[in-house]
Amino acid sequence: MNKTNQQSLARLSLAKLLLANPWGFLVPVLTGVASSVAGVALLGVSGWFISAAGLATALGTALVFNYLTPGAIVRGLAILRTAGRYGEQVTAHNHLLGLLRTLRLWLWDQRVAKPIADLDKQSRGDLLQRLVSDLDQIIRWPLVVFLPWLYALLGYVGVGIFAYFIDPILLWPLAIAAVCHLLILPYACGRFASRAVHVGQSLGVHRRGRFVSLFSALITLTIRGHWQDYAARLEQLDKRQQRMEVRIQQAIRWGRLLAYLVTIGLLVSVFLLLGDSSNGYEKGAMSWQLKTSVSGTWLVGLVLALLAVNELVLPLVQSFVAQGQSQVGLRRLNQIQQALPLLAKQPVGRLNQLSLQDWRGYHLGSGLGNQPIHLEIQSGDTVWLRGASGTGKSTLLASIAGDCLATGKAQVNHQACDLYDNPDFQGQLSYLPQSPYVFQQSIAANLMLGKADASDEEMWAVLEAVALTDWVRGLEKGLSTLLSSQGRDLSGGQRKRLALARLLLRRAPLLLLDEPFDGLDKATIERICHALSNDYQPDMLILVSHIESPLSEQARVIEL
Repeated sequence: MNKTNQQSLARLSLAKLLLANPWGFLVPVLTGVASSVAGVALLGVSGWFISAAGLATALGTALVFNYLTPGAIVRGLAILRTAGRYGEQVTAHNHLLGLLRTLRLWLWDQRVAKPIADLDKQSRGDLLQRLVSDLDQIIRWPLVVFLPWLYALLGYVGVGIFAYFIDPILLWPLAIAAVCHLLILPYACGRFASRAVHVGQSLGVHRRGRFVSLFSALITLTIRGHWQDYAARLEQLDKRQQRMEVRIQQAIRWGRLLAYLVTIGLLVSVFLLLGDSSNGYEKGAMSWQLKTSVSGTWLVGLVLALLAVNELVLPLVQSFVAQGQSQVGLRRLNQIQQALPLLAKQPVGRLNQLSLQDWRGYHLGSGLGNQPIHLEIQSGDTVWLRGASGTGKSTLLASIAGDCLATGKAQVNHQACDLYDNPDFQGQLSYLPQSPYVFQQSIAANLMLGKADASDEEMWAVLEAVALTDWVRGLEKGLSTLLSSQGRDLSGGQRKRLALARLLLRRAPLLLLDEPFDGLDKATIERICHALSNDYQPDMLILVSHIESPLSEQARVIEL
């Protein structure tokens, strides 16, 4: 599948996604059927048949029964069955991995569509773990619900053909037993306990979440004395889940019992229909004799085949469990999907003016942020935001960058504009947060994220501006040096200066810097300030810093 097709599939709703490739589900089905159809009439009966062969051997010459030929046939069918099972599993797992790959693309597409303000909550690996868990539940439908039902159906078809050649009248009890085994019993069990399966699955997920939060807040619960209340709620969840499990097991137990009774009734019907009781009673007892037109060997084969079909239909009475688990997994995956409205963003020309009225940035989860301020900045201005820790300086800067929610009115180039998640506006600025990203790529690749076609001369020049030239030249591979994940092999100052160099290559009109001088010595600060005042001077600069610098001497100060 090429990249275009993957992206197209990723944008489907999950229900459509699972139906977009129906052959993916049919492949394991057809593989299992093709490898097992030759012996489906006796599928699962090898143990019964070989036991009968062993019994015949023990009886020896007292009986005239050709047990070697059917024993060899059954052994061959058992081998075919094993090969079919392995082929089915391999094909199903291959399809599962392909579906997982597509769903990961779909999940990423959904994650990108979610609000930027909630991005930190979406970056954890629990979403992918949840995806794998739910997909394991969904894949149970073809493997545990559909395939066993198909095998049982084909088993009845095979036995029906066998019974037709023995005596066509046997088709009537076979048809009644097939309806009971394949339709009535699975439906009745599911009707009785399907809700218990759904509730039990939901309670299991909720209970696991409770236990995770318990371990993370164990000290707090103990200190504040709420441990008993929390433990009581966990006990209630356990009891509810136990009641659901009891109901499920009751449905399975009664379903299996009824399936056995149907099979027993079918066997009794076979003996009654194939018996010849024309001689009536002898000495007060009814005599039973096999019809002369029916061979005893064929009757034994039919009985063993019916016992084989019984083994095939027994899993159907508990297929409602896998059915419910698949539905719960599908519903949980669909909950990830976000149908966000597409808001029209007004085009923004080159940024030369920004006005904020009663502007307050805040975080989505806690609602914490800065006090409302008024800010007017035009081309050529430098603004220094100062204030004590906790006054919301970083939150205010993030809201101006469009990465954080805010209240108030904003004007860009004297026109009303929505700053939050506005790609057109964000394309006009460069934002350096307190903890910038450094990617597991080479130094040159990290820099070229700011300017894709940057030459080596441009990269060395910007490294000189942030005082990193000597360090990079001292590396064995220079600009080609591969950095570790998140820049762990860099100091905090090196990581921040490398990210700043990347931003300076963009030469955006508006530059937002959050504590750019933290951890730097005086000489390095002066070199960076010189670059920002000369070769890499932006049209507008908003600076958050608790350290005085040459930039602050010419900046307009706003206290928070």
